[in-house]
Amino acid sequence: MFYDYIRTKDISDYGADKKLRFDAVLKIFQEAAVAHSASVGYSADTYMGRGNIWILNRLMAHAEKFPDFAQELSVRTWSRGLDRFKGFRNYEIRADGEICIKGSSIWLYIDIERKRPVRVTPQMYEDYQSENVCNMCSMIDGWDRKDAEKYDRSVRVQLRPADFDINGHMNNIRYGELLSLASSDMDFTGKTVGLFYNHEIKPETEFVDVRIADEDKSRIVSIFDGDTLACLCEII
Repeated sequence: MFYDYIRTKDISDYGADKKLRFDAVLKIFQEAAVAHSASVGYSADTYMGRGNIWILNRLMAHAEKFPDFAQELSVRTWSRGLDRFKGFRNYEIRADGEICIKGSSIWLYIDIERKRPVRVTPQMYEDYQSENVCNMCSMIDGWDRKDAEKYDRSVRVQLRPADFDINGHMNNIRYGELLSLASSDMDFTGKTVGLFYNHEIKPETEFVDVRIADEDKSRIVSIFDGDTLACLCEII
């Protein structure tokens, strides 16, 4: 089952150059996943009522170009499969009907109280109607996480109450904002960006350290909560 919709423009998603920002891409992906799940009977309220929730484990996105504010955005998402406690989801963003951004993600189905994976139910396999259509599947499935301990420079960022969501941790979109902050000197057009979520950041956290390492063909941005790696990002 493919889930498609025309996205209402949000002026806050665009930069001074009138182009869609990278963190807004993560926002659109998140909105699409939530809307698709709700459309097949699995809203956030439904999941929380059962004591379970989907947690994003890793995500990749590739933008051939970033749409400008004048263009109409249409979004497509679909499940490409479920496996025990994992869910695999793909995305496409079109500008005036032309695909400009593709994405792929892996989610973990978690018991909220126990913080442990739980198996997807047989009914969920049926309801999500997965499509055997891949975007970047081999890349995200085989992504070899880089060393987060080596870095060239670091910046400390104060966190805000608005950074945290109803799941009691820092929202996935905020990681995209931190990545963009650390890479303001880079143009993400034509690049593949991967985020590996390793550890949740709780509301009592006051600040994070964003560490940057430049390699021959990539940049590694590691977001640390104290001594704990929260998210590793790679720009290729």
